[in-house]
Amino acid sequence: MNLLQKISSPEQLKNYSLKELQQLSDELREFVKDSVLQSGGHFSSNLGVIELTVALHHTLQFPQDAIVWDVGHQAYPHKVLTGRKDQLHTIRTFNGISGFPKIDESAYDAFGTGHSSTAISAAMGMAAAHNILPSSSPKPTFVAVVGDGALTAGLSYEALNNLFESNLNVMVVLNDNQMGIDPNTGALNTQLSSNPQGVKAWFEWFGLNYSGPIDGHNLSELLPAVQSLYKQEGPRLLHIKTIKGKGYPPAEKEQTKWHSAAKFVKIETPSTPTKKWQDVFGDLLVALARIHPNLTGITPAMPSSCGMIHAMNQFPERFFDVGIAEQHALTFAAGMSTQGLLPIVNIYASFLQRGYDQYIHDIALQNLPVILCIDRAGLVGEDGPTHHGAFDIAFLRCLPNTTLIAPRNASELAAAIQFGIDIKSPVAIRYPKGNIAEPNWQILSPAEAHQQLQPQYLHSDENANILLLSTGHASNLCAEAHGLLNQVSYDHIHCPIVTQTHHNLASTIGQKSYTHIITVEDGCIEGGWGQSIRMQVLEQTQFTHLGIPNQFIEHGNNEEDLYPLCGYAPADIAETVMAAAQ
Repeated sequence: MNLLQKISSPEQLKNYSLKELQQLSDELREFVKDSVLQSGGHFSSNLGVIELTVALHHTLQFPQDAIVWDVGHQAYPHKVLTGRKDQLHTIRTFNGISGFPKIDESAYDAFGTGHSSTAISAAMGMAAAHNILPSSSPKPTFVAVVGDGALTAGLSYEALNNLFESNLNVMVVLNDNQMGIDPNTGALNTQLSSNPQGVKAWFEWFGLNYSGPIDGHNLSELLPAVQSLYKQEGPRLLHIKTIKGKGYPPAEKEQTKWHSAAKFVKIETPSTPTKKWQDVFGDLLVALARIHPNLTGITPAMPSSCGMIHAMNQFPERFFDVGIAEQHALTFAAGMSTQGLLPIVNIYASFLQRGYDQYIHDIALQNLPVILCIDRAGLVGEDGPTHHGAFDIAFLRCLPNTTLIAPRNASELAAAIQFGIDIKSPVAIRYPKGNIAEPNWQILSPAEAHQQLQPQYLHSDENANILLLSTGHASNLCAEAHGLLNQVSYDHIHCPIVTQTHHNLASTIGQKSYTHIITVEDGCIEGGWGQSIRMQVLEQTQFTHLGIPNQFIEHGNNEEDLYPLCGYAPADIAETVMAAAQ
């Protein structure tokens, strides 16, 4: 008998016996494993919380109770048990369900997540609301499931500090699997594995009623513990030990590799392996570290996915994974810089939002030579609105003392980093997720690096009165549009340096004038690069700005779904140029 096929809501689990819940867990693990291996998506984190998900949904009383999943990439089993089983194959596809909890997707998704360490704060807010609203008895229980690196970030500690001696009905489940995407770092991670009594005392010091640690895959131990804590009120914590990738041996063995599974596609292996942007960055970093002994590197919990892992392995005393601690990463870099080091911080564009004040206050304001490499800039596809790097151009280009660069290929990325090493002031370099079309690069002199970053014609016509102006990855999309514009007279200039573009353009364009300028950027239009150029152009020139519109963009495939949705796919660019020519 297949129990999972009968489940469309958590209420159907209430009368299941322990034996039936164990069978349901086994079926749920197989279902999630088979589905994600076909559709792609977060993998090992979900296999690690199967039994916990079943125990919570068996125990909690929905809809009054709620679960907040920290980070949220481990919520696929939750989605299956809350009426979305038949939609799981659509996860992270355009118009399909999200890869994270999403408040407008289901009443069971009490709080949208995607970035780490928000769960305790959100659960506290929900519980506080029920202390203020007309009383209900019993008070709802709000469960914060934390782990997967979430306790390496400061926001979790801010929440725990405020949870102390409160009467908030918050139940924290610490999913202790020793992992984020890469292995966790820092004191708490070490203490969790080596000093259980110290960990108990530490959480009790924060005023939490501590239980554990227990085996998070043994339902006969886990279920009574969940039920016992559920019957209590006030702040409490259940500490469970789990294995990321549980039940799928390859994922248990290589947890970082299997954090996310690629969509299964039956094709032959390409004869020429493709390189990704992070691969080129990783190679560059190792090469430059050999040349510059004062070059250091910092990443907030992304050493493998950003490419810094290679430099960390070769120069462990100079390269640091600080955990999910973006604020600390930036101020740590600022401190290094004051002592004569050349720190490179690699950080995802959407995660940089969490460290914006540190960049302004500690780096830009003091004009410290720190190089910020902003990975996953622009639309990132299937991870959706929590991870799209839509706003970094707008919030960095306005800052004093900052040079913002958007390379379109590996040679420009190499030039940008070498430029940053040379100029001794803050430099931010943004580049997209995915494959890099032109992966070759070389070590350059400072003069060569500067020259490489000047505006350059990618297409020119002496009779053109239309200027297509682009930066970064958007220039590659514009180059794809060239083949659709054979009968149109236009110029196309790529501008690697985003700040002060109008000054650099003046010498490139010379005396040429245009009746229509079309700007294209892989970032938000509002307050973005294109609008900044328009403010600097005094003559009567008509402008059209292409980029990310003023809305949060859903998940989907960039090329097939999101670039067309936003209106800057190659076909859209060509259509805009042709319309201007008429």
